[in-house]
Amino acid sequence: MEKAMNLGAMLRSFRVEPLEESQLADFFCGDTIAIRMGNKWKSPLRDLQEACAKPSVANAHLLLGHRGCGKSTELVNLKKQLDESGQPAHLIDCHMELDLFQANCWDIMLLITEGLCKIADDRGIILPQATIEAVFDYLKKDTEITGTKELSASVEAGAGIKASTPPLLSTLLNAFVSVKSDAKLSAGTRAVTKEKLEKRTSDWLGYTRIMANVISAECGGKQPVIIFEGLDKIPIPENIFSILRFTVLAQMPFPVIYTFPMDQFYSPQFPALGDSYTWHTLPMIKVSNLDGSENSDGIAVIKKIVEKRGDLALFDGQAGNGVLEYLIRKTGGSLRNLFKCIISAAGRAEWRGADKIQREDADSALSDLRGVLTRMIVRSEYKSLAEIYSDQKCREQIDDKALLLKMIQASVIIEYQNGNHWHDLHPLIADFLIKQGVIVER
Repeated sequence: MEKAMNLGAMLRSFRVEPLEESQLADFFCGDTIAIRMGNKWKSPLRDLQEACAKPSVANAHLLLGHRGCGKSTELVNLKKQLDESGQPAHLIDCHMELDLFQANCWDIMLLITEGLCKIADDRGIILPQATIEAVFDYLKKDTEITGTKELSASVEAGAGIKASTPPLLSTLLNAFVSVKSDAKLSAGTRAVTKEKLEKRTSDWLGYTRIMANVISAECGGKQPVIIFEGLDKIPIPENIFSILRFTVLAQMPFPVIYTFPMDQFYSPQFPALGDSYTWHTLPMIKVSNLDGSENSDGIAVIKKIVEKRGDLALFDGQAGNGVLEYLIRKTGGSLRNLFKCIISAAGRAEWRGADKIQREDADSALSDLRGVLTRMIVRSEYKSLAEIYSDQKCREQIDDKALLLKMIQASVIIEYQNGNHWHDLHPLIADFLIKQGVIVER
């Protein structure tokens, strides 16, 4: 990815994807946490890093945040910081590694074990031969894995295994690739894996403990860290609760971090998880304050994020009151929404033959987003939404938790933090209700 210097390049540089580790130096903005938290001395990412450095019997963590708030990129940066501090970390992209519609706790167990093997491989750490053989035998029993040269030759390219990887570990890593591939295609393979892990969970946990202890010993006592990025994107809420309710995942003997959807914090099922996991919240970047005033610091830091990806001269208008600031205000601090609108507006401007995004292009992109958001609400909800917009006390405490859950899921309500959590209407929903005569602009 390169910084966009023309409209066409903006379609690539503002893709809604987390940054890769190699892109952090050029595109990551590390100045957002104080704005998000309303307190420069608090940081959920720093808390996570410090927790990972402390040995604990149970060290499982949930990182909560709305879609589009930047969790994924922050976790990529956390992994980099852990590695640089000498603490080995492995990040798992759940979108790539899991069938999100069918994922279960046994898939997570397999990925944790594979992650430990990859950490050992990356660091040149020799895992005990007996453990590798035990894990491989465990995987291949009752499955189609052969574990020989044929398997290695057939899937080694997909596994990305280095030529220097010891043969036994190479075979095991290939076995993980094979099992994951078969599981996505075969319900039978999934059933066999589930049955084996259910019956011998204690054995499997013992293998991971041995691997983690060896890695820790070779890294000066620093435990390996496994990070699951994208688990919050599981489309069926009950499935993510089903996965995380599996007690073993909350009691791994080394740090494991899972992303978790912010809206499900308000589900009646969450308190049970909150007792088993340490949870941390990454709030949205505030573009307004609790009292309804504009948060100029939040707008400024989002501008810095945009400037790293594209030349600000591609946005029409005067600094501080131009098209970019307009887009930032109207997308409510959601980087995901902002980037999508920039792509849409840049495409329209280029199609018109313009050399920069103008107000009409921004309005067109925002109109499309407004249409999506307004379809999520019905007239009977207008009164409750109006109260949130007009009454600061309602923004601080929303009593109707069912409505709150629904509206946060739909991105109609956005959650911020200013010492305590508070809520506001998405600016485009507020514009819609003002136009409908339901509320008066504050």
